[in-house]
Amino acid sequence: MLRSLFILAILVPGLLASVRSRYAALVMYLWFALFRPQDWLWIDITSLRISLVLGALLLLPGLVSGVFPNLTHPLSVGMIMFFLSALVSQGHAVNPEFGWVWVDFLGRLLLACMMITTLADNSKRIAGVVGIVGGSLGFHAAKAGLAYVVGGGTRFADGLSGAFVDNNGYALGTVMIMPMLLVTAQNLDQIYNGRFLKWLQRGFYGAVVLCAFAVVGTYSRGGFLSLSGAGLVYVLLQKRRFTALAVVFAVVSLFLAVVPIPESYLKRLETIQTYEKVGEDSALSRPHFWKVGLRMVADNPFGIGLKQYEFAYDRYDFLHGRFGSKRAVHNSHIQVLAELGYMGEAAWAGLFVCAFIVCLRVRARSKSDRLDPRTAYFLFTTANGLLTSMTGFLIGGTFLSLSLNDLTWLTFGMVAAVDRMSAKCLAEPAQQRLAPAPVVPLAFRAVPSYSTARGNSV
Repeated sequence: MLRSLFILAILVPGLLASVRSRYAALVMYLWFALFRPQDWLWIDITSLRISLVLGALLLLPGLVSGVFPNLTHPLSVGMIMFFLSALVSQGHAVNPEFGWVWVDFLGRLLLACMMITTLADNSKRIAGVVGIVGGSLGFHAAKAGLAYVVGGGTRFADGLSGAFVDNNGYALGTVMIMPMLLVTAQNLDQIYNGRFLKWLQRGFYGAVVLCAFAVVGTYSRGGFLSLSGAGLVYVLLQKRRFTALAVVFAVVSLFLAVVPIPESYLKRLETIQTYEKVGEDSALSRPHFWKVGLRMVADNPFGIGLKQYEFAYDRYDFLHGRFGSKRAVHNSHIQVLAELGYMGEAAWAGLFVCAFIVCLRVRARSKSDRLDPRTAYFLFTTANGLLTSMTGFLIGGTFLSLSLNDLTWLTFGMVAAVDRMSAKCLAEPAQQRLAPAPVVPLAFRAVPSYSTARGNSV
């Protein structure tokens, strides 16, 4: 009952606010799509199609009032190119009907990303979006991390519904949102005021640590590599690298002393180097799946269709079922290459290159003397967080077929929004650089949420 009251206390006023404000509609759309509040209610509200209603409130009034999805930023152009390549690849789809379902999903997801770029036009709005998207998996992952600590090493065999459904995807999604949780915690007291926000800030900081334990609890080797690589990049991005490294080392050492890492997890990590000796099919099969993907694109330069790898796998499996049938490619980057061809892969790689360049540019802008300290700090920390999140995906996505996960694409939208905001701040007089808070209830500024696919996804 308390859970239902909590959800309704957000949903009802949020729907009313969405009628008046496009930003409120965006925040509610993301929250509903990512957190899946319908799973928390005792009553079935799926027939109400609330996600569709929120999507309509986000887009249709905006078309009338002149608030359109951003189509001009280089990242928006890259998204459009990616979508066009998905349309072209449908001509070779093994299961066209299934492919169109995912084309529709991708189109809605990209529209949401471009609306982030349009509507998140100041520090408060960007911080709100980052807090919601970061809190998506963070709410659930922090609970899992707490269960791991209390249970003395609980193992999580499964993830949650949506893009991060298994333990490996759960680990990768958790790594991706940890920098967003940290960015939100770093900027809450810089942007907003209030005693309650101090406790919320501490909660976000605590969630980062608990999320790290959740990654360990998944026993995912890819998750461990992603967490290690993202952590190293985050430390290197700091102004005081050695201090940051010392803090990370101290925190990890303290918590390891309280909750030791299970020996079974350490033995699993050892197989990263010894998988060939022990003959583990899970690791041995990955290079084979990748080679099959390369054969697919060699035969179909424009791709085999979005989410079609599994349907086409048996046709191109040159080991004739050695690792089973209708297998996944287990590599997001080769997944794009096989399914969307060279055009799609160029757009995919270009998006990451552009996003990294943009974040580095925002970092450079944050050093300008024309910015007030709070704005400079916000730009610096947000750019670092988004860079770290993308790094985590690039590493972990090498072992999972998650090119269509919500977090990666929403990150592109956030990167574009920060880029536009930083350029705008440098062009404005100093007294105008901190924009007023948007007319949105506090509950919608940093509500935890979680990623889904298809029906209730962005």
